[in-house]
Amino acid sequence: MERWHALSPNWATTLLLVLIVSLNLLCSYYGLSVVTKTTALTIVPIVLTVYFYRQKIMANIFSVIFMLYFFGILFNAVGHLGLSSKLSESCFTGAYLLMIFVLLGKLKDVKLERFVSWYLAVVFFISTYLLYLLFTGLKDSFQDNVILTLMVSKGVALLVMAFLAFAIYLSKETAQSIIFLIVVCCFVFSDVLGFITTSYIQFWLFEAVQRIFQSLGLILACIYVFNHQQAETNTNGRKVFKSISRSNQMSVQS
Repeated sequence: MERWHALSPNWATTLLLVLIVSLNLLCSYYGLSVVTKTTALTIVPIVLTVYFYRQKIMANIFSVIFMLYFFGILFNAVGHLGLSSKLSESCFTGAYLLMIFVLLGKLKDVKLERFVSWYLAVVFFISTYLLYLLFTGLKDSFQDNVILTLMVSKGVALLVMAFLAFAIYLSKETAQSIIFLIVVCCFVFSDVLGFITTSYIQFWLFEAVQRIFQSLGLILACIYVFNHQQAETNTNGRKVFKSISRSNQMSVQS
């Protein structure tokens, strides 16, 4: 299998994913909620440990994203009601807003055909309308308006993030754009399943798949950041090499 990243060997990444899927399925089936929550909490420290073992630098915005997502999982593990739930939703929303900020920086290079632009616009408006219908249908069933506002804000952030990631992918089908699109899809499916299990159906399979999508999204996000940082390091190295070569040529000529 061709390697599509340099963070870790493909066999190690595959083994980690198999362990995550197996643990979440078994623990959710047997009702071991403590083990499931502990596994979810350890994903961020594990991927960051592997990252900093291979790469010593991480951009500040990505560090804040991982930190906010970790605290979102932490507060969500404490409880689903009260202040912890509000803090969890706030952390997740903040992480998604920062991811949108990252995507906005890549829009300057996006060039889409007119048909594709109209297609994306139609999809965006339909998704916005469906989100509005969901909001109007749920606002009477929520007693806490703060939780409802935070959940809707997170839904809007996910919608915008998915739209931008898909537009960038259609503009340039690179490995990085594909990875980021998969990351966004994982977070979208994870939050949708989390909302269903919290508000409507307590089904062990939904809970397991929600954790799996969340873990997969975090692993792929770390791979995306590693590839991004490695590309930045290589670019800066080439610039330094060129400047040194120019200075050497000037000194030789003089």
